[in-house]
Amino acid sequence: MRKVKHLFWSVLMLFLTFCSLTNDGKNTQDSSAIVGTWYWQESKGGISGKEIITPKTTGVNKKLVFAANKKVTVFTNDIETGNYTYKIAKGNSFLDHKEHYLLTFSEMSYVIQYIDKRRLSIQDNFVDGYVLTYTK
Repeated sequence: MRKVKHLFWSVLMLFLTFCSLTNDGKNTQDSSAIVGTWYWQESKGGISGKEIITPKTTGVNKKLVFAANKKVTVFTNDIETGNYTYKIAKGNSFLDHKEHYLLTFSEMSYVIQYIDKRRLSIQDNFVDGYVLTYTK
């Protein structure tokens, strides 16, 4: 009986430990994950919350090139349209007033919703903004 009770508490503690870990795939502490070239796929949101804007609908191709030296170069239709210092740090979102990882450059702040080796999803950190999706 004592072994069963001990096993129960051990399993419960393990379960609670895993539940307390908060990596839901939406945020990352690894700022090096952003390094590389990202191609804009779509933006969803806007005032109606239902707008969908893509390179096909706008005739505009956008590309972000993040370097390890904390510089990002912005290209629009293969023409350099900006070069900025970027930063990734925890901060509060204006949208839900909770702490998230924020990407900041060009005087803009974005909530990092998701990032992995191939996909980046960021949200404008203001009301009526867009969720922007990029791929490598």
